[in-house]
Amino acid sequence: MPKRRLPVTRPIMHGLILVSVVTGPVAVASDPTVTDARVEDAVQRAVAWIKSKATGEFWEQHDKGHQHYGGDTALALLALLYAGEDPRGDEIGRALGWLNSQTLKSTYAFGTRAHALALLPDRMHRSRLEADVTWLVSAMGRQGEGAGAYDYLAAEDGTLRRWDNSNSQFGVLGVWMAAEAGVAVPDSYWDLVGRYWLRSQNADGGWGYMEREDSTGSMTAAGVASLFVVLDQRFTRDPREGAEVQAAVDTGLRWLGRSFDPEQAGNEWHFYYLYGIERAGRASGYKSFAGKEWFRASAAWLLRQQRPGGSWEGTGGDMTEFRNTAFALMVLCHGRAPLTFNKLEHGAGWNAQPRDVAGLTRYFSRSFERLMNWQIVKLDSTLDELLEAPVLYLYGTGRTEYTPVEAQKIREYCLRGGLVFAVSGDASGTFRRSIEELARQAFPELTLRPVSAEHPLLSGVVQFPLEGDYPLLEVANGVRTLLLLLDRDLAQTWSRAVPRGAQLRDFELAANVFLYATDKVFSRSRLQTPNIALENTAPTRTIAMARIAYDGPWDPEPYGWTRLRAHLHNRVRTNLLVTSGIRFDSEVLSNFSIAHITGTGPFTLSDEERRGLRHFLNSGGTLLADAAGATPGFVEALESELRAATRSEPRALRSTDYIVTGAGIPDAVDLSTVAFRRNARRMARGQTFPPLLTFGTRRRLQVIYSPLDLSAGLLGTQVYDLVGYEPEATLRIMQNLLLYAALPTAEKATLARED
Repeated sequence: MPKRRLPVTRPIMHGLILVSVVTGPVAVASDPTVTDARVEDAVQRAVAWIKSKATGEFWEQHDKGHQHYGGDTALALLALLYAGEDPRGDEIGRALGWLNSQTLKSTYAFGTRAHALALLPDRMHRSRLEADVTWLVSAMGRQGEGAGAYDYLAAEDGTLRRWDNSNSQFGVLGVWMAAEAGVAVPDSYWDLVGRYWLRSQNADGGWGYMEREDSTGSMTAAGVASLFVVLDQRFTRDPREGAEVQAAVDTGLRWLGRSFDPEQAGNEWHFYYLYGIERAGRASGYKSFAGKEWFRASAAWLLRQQRPGGSWEGTGGDMTEFRNTAFALMVLCHGRAPLTFNKLEHGAGWNAQPRDVAGLTRYFSRSFERLMNWQIVKLDSTLDELLEAPVLYLYGTGRTEYTPVEAQKIREYCLRGGLVFAVSGDASGTFRRSIEELARQAFPELTLRPVSAEHPLLSGVVQFPLEGDYPLLEVANGVRTLLLLLDRDLAQTWSRAVPRGAQLRDFELAANVFLYATDKVFSRSRLQTPNIALENTAPTRTIAMARIAYDGPWDPEPYGWTRLRAHLHNRVRTNLLVTSGIRFDSEVLSNFSIAHITGTGPFTLSDEERRGLRHFLNSGGTLLADAAGATPGFVEALESELRAATRSEPRALRSTDYIVTGAGIPDAVDLSTVAFRRNARRMARGQTFPPLLTFGTRRRLQVIYSPLDLSAGLLGTQVYDLVGYEPEATLRIMQNLLLYAALPTAEKATLARED
């Protein structure tokens, strides 16, 4: 993607005293055995095993005269490319060179080679890809009962004597991937493909290996995935014209939902079946078939079955150890690819453009040169599921209502780090007004306001400068944008996946939204979410803390404390109890020895609040603070109030101070080297430990504060241009600050003497 290069508003206001959200439950992953670390380990071991099986520059299981010769090398390269191997590297480059010099014969070999070549960047081996597509288009049956299908070898004069759905899947897949890479394919090809898969569908909704044979899982997945290709290639301009194809897809998905079983044993084609399930699942956007998560269920089975050396056993016949390992590797790589947008299934016309996010995701995958996913979610999904994607996409063509519970769910998604992107497909303005009402419901303390042309999303600061009419509105909390509303229908354009002319800007706007929501940091996996599940351990200490309220933006990021609570519980067996909304002049503050204050702009305390602050500090209390979003106005106001309260000047902590080293503080960690976020490295100026400042004496630090953000960092998500620390570093810093603040005064004095 070309390298070209968010403002903030008022945050959330709470009432007087609230028991913080950190006292609520923390969700547990739906299948704790499927973790990103375990999948990554399985992928790397499989990659190493496949590489070890190369004979020189190729991986062939057949002699040179065999009709499928070249297909195994193509399959190995395809799996390795999806696993992230560099096509420009010597090892892969030599294998590609060998493969492209071979004369192939079969649909499997041509289809797989075309698929692999279509993944290459910078039009590498383009002439060979185009030649393979020419062969595949001409090899398909073009007349008679086999029109639109494939056999092992090319059709003679457009007529097939036999054909099957497995060959047909591989032929279509090769042509489709080439079309996605920009190779011209005639519409007549897709018309024949569509008609074939429609007429070969069984009455029960599935497909068999050959027409009129009993439906099987692998072939039904092939049929569903192939018809999705037809929808994407022929019916994005007007989805109503593809109603027959869509109906067949829906029937096929219902068949898969009834029969999906990743645990089925003894089936020769089981790994091939899981590969088909992955294709159908990704194409549909549905995370589950009949309530069963296809990726997690498939991955759990694959993780259990992988051999110590990195391979998966052969299952007989053509499904050798080598081929099963290649299919298993692709299932793991495809299924865990990071999500772009979650598409919300809710309201009038939410799916009037059913392939909009699918098209965007294909565009993102090409532009960012990485495999990416998308999925459909509902508002009864868990917050964990919603947070798997950085953007929640809302589309509608009419009046859409949200119950108070649904509005609260959307609020929590945003406050936990997500971004809502609503796009109106309704020229009358009805859907726009529905989202305006949703914004008032979900964020009553914030304002939905126009996004100016200078906004980084439009000006080019994020990535692409955009000229033209993009009527955007936003809700922001002083640190980041929470909700965007676009009163212009771009969904049909996105469905086409390949932008033409001025349409490119519509795709670039979506790319800007995604890059803004991720701070240009790409997760390796959809399994890497910000959530921290509580472990089953008993706390050995409790820390109670008051969060300070004042007249101003005192609570921009309340949900970071939930994540910090889980971190402290798991790492240092500490129960964090937070009470929010206590003012310095409240009598309730005397019940606490630790308080925290943050904000996104200047503030001024009343005389009563100043007296309360002095009393809190002089009575042995410790105040922790950070500038949410690293806003300098908050730091200036905080230092002004603290100078008056303590009659002293702030002191910067050194790299040898016990807050930084953790020495002498039970369960504290070494902070001498922490990871800064992209936009904070300039301010750090080479410093590796956190720039923390204090008020008080060396005997007792009364105040410890960070001019860099901690509050938004606690969310564990990427925040555009946030001047702060990486999520893990933020947790570690807060851990040390709280553990120090919780020490008795005498132990703090001992630390000072020993320092």
